[in-house]
Amino acid sequence: MDFKEYLSSLGIEEKTVNSIVDGMPKNNLYIASEDNLDTRFSKVKEQKEQLESDLNAANDLVSELQKTVKDNEGATSKIEQYQKEAEDAKAARAEAEKTYAIKDALREAGATDIEYMMFKLGDVEMADDGTVKDLDNKIKGLQESNADWFKSNDNKPDGSDGGYKPIDSKLEDGNPADPETAAQAAFEAAVGIQS
Repeated sequence: MDFKEYLSSLGIEEKTVNSIVDGMPKNNLYIASEDNLDTRFSKVKEQKEQLESDLNAANDLVSELQKTVKDNEGATSKIEQYQKEAEDAKAARAEAEKTYAIKDALREAGATDIEYMMFKLGDVEMADDGTVKDLDNKIKGLQESNADWFKSNDNKPDGSDGGYKPIDSKLEDGNPADPETAAQAAFEAAVGIQS
């Protein structure tokens, strides 16, 4: 039996019953088949609002974490990039130090073509202290096998080191002689006339 039938069974006229039933929704009055439905509905409504609040808070936390992780990924990638650049710079510095050490040693040994002797020397290993391993012995080996590429006082009978030396141009005070006088002197020397 529904509410309308219940009212009719109490002897209320059908017109009045219809008026009561039709006016109930307008006045926020509802009939339910469950006991204490208002109390249970309020609890469910509170639970729903709490769950929505929890869900919104969780979504906000996820958004914050995503932003943080994104920022951290950027920071992490920048840190990795800077670490790689630092390692590259360190390797380049070590290579430059090795090159300068070899060039200095070859220069001190009297190499006439340092770049070629570096090529002949090939790749060398570095010691833990930053020096080239066994560089002195390697340069001595180069001197023995490539003696023509090193200056040596023993090779020249005049004791010179085999390097460049200035040639006297016989110019007076760095100025060329008078061309007519030079031509006349050359002619007289060619013909055998002595002045």
